[in-house]
Amino acid sequence: MLRMGVIRLSTSPYASPTVIVKKLDGSNRICIDYCKLNRVSVFDLEPMVKTDDVFRKLSKDKYFTKLDLSKGYWQIPVRKEDIPKTAFVTPDGHYEFIKMPFGMVNSGATLVRGLRKLFVNLKGVDN
Repeated sequence: MLRMGVIRLSTSPYASPTVIVKKLDGSNRICIDYCKLNRVSVFDLEPMVKTDDVFRKLSKDKYFTKLDLSKGYWQIPVRKEDIPKTAFVTPDGHYEFIKMPFGMVNSGATLVRGLRKLFVNLKGVDN
């Protein structure tokens, strides 16, 4: 993540705890516990997409496009004033996100809002 420009070294007074989890392919996944930060965050009321509604609409269509959003969160920059709040600590050091991390209470809503803006003029896309 450091080499990809997603995180940077931090001097923030904040530091959420982390756990390293082994993935099935043998690589490591860092899991950050943002529970304390999420409790004091203002909840974003962006409506989320209902999977049942999507599949009902898709059942009538003939052509489909698939998007890989595996690093979708990392495409969204964190506001400068919020970067220190994303800080976390590992045995290797103290870091903070400059791109949006997974696990914060409003990360999903922020991604959905961005996707709605991106696809606003496409036929058949509800916004």
